[in-house]
Amino acid sequence: MKLTKQYDTVAHDEGVWSVAWIPNTNSLLTGSVDESVKRWDVTDTGLSEVYKQDGHGLGVISVAAHGTGQFAASSSLDSLIRVWDVNDHANNVSVIEMAPTETWAVAFGPNPDIIDLAVSGGTRNTVVLWRIGEGRTENVGELAAPTAAAESKAHKREQFVLSAAYSPDGTKLAAGCMDGTVAVWDLATSKVLGKCEGHHKPVRSLAFTSDSRMLLTGCDDMHVHLYDVESCALVEAFSGHESWVLSVAAHPGGAAFASGGSDARVKLWDLHTRTCVQTLASDHTDQVWGVAFSGSGGHLASVADDKRLVVYAVA
Repeated sequence: MKLTKQYDTVAHDEGVWSVAWIPNTNSLLTGSVDESVKRWDVTDTGLSEVYKQDGHGLGVISVAAHGTGQFAASSSLDSLIRVWDVNDHANNVSVIEMAPTETWAVAFGPNPDIIDLAVSGGTRNTVVLWRIGEGRTENVGELAAPTAAAESKAHKREQFVLSAAYSPDGTKLAAGCMDGTVAVWDLATSKVLGKCEGHHKPVRSLAFTSDSRMLLTGCDDMHVHLYDVESCALVEAFSGHESWVLSVAAHPGGAAFASGGSDARVKLWDLHTRTCVQTLASDHTDQVWGVAFSGSGGHLASVADDKRLVVYAVA
């Protein structure tokens, strides 16, 4: 597998912290510190900006698209979650207000028949689950990451939840914490399956493999870890980034994954040989906050603090 840069554009006025493809389309969403979300179409001639959505009062730090390709969500440092119709961005399906620092990351559940949204972040050490329906949004529970009973208040603050991801089969949810631990829950019972250990710094990004059996984690310790989901055992530790690993994405074909780091590099890894097969060191000039494969696996997008969106063809 190989990445070839196809398109490159200055996407926002400030750093771009998140990127997500809209399923069943050749379009993607970017969220920026400039407080906006943009939709882009990938065409034969380049990247075309479809719309710019304002409305957040502080920087947008996470974007996600529902599996139907109809809805999108964004979270911001203004403590708001916005859910809207992808094709009618003026139509806010829901606006959820949470406490400060409780809106660090959003992830849609994979069930196409319902709109489930997981929101992570905050010193409460939880992931909050929301269900968005016709004219209403309801809180359907919270999942608390495991902690030791004797932990001090100072250590609990380190349990700030930074990242969340659903497994593609919809049975599990994982959350990465500031202290380096990763919790995995069984969604049918809301019980903790286990805690993935081995990192000792913030885990900023998570991605399940397409078969839902493995979990990739990107951490400030400059490593990507691969865990067995059922046992939460560490399978492999990948090194190669020269600074924090800020983003990971699993290829839908199951054979590879990508990572982006604060070393301004995008890396492509082979899951079978457990090696880095390509390093792209010149396409970004600042830390890479987001990487995402398209649903078909034919493209990879990356975004960074250099304000740029880069789209690669995957061969």
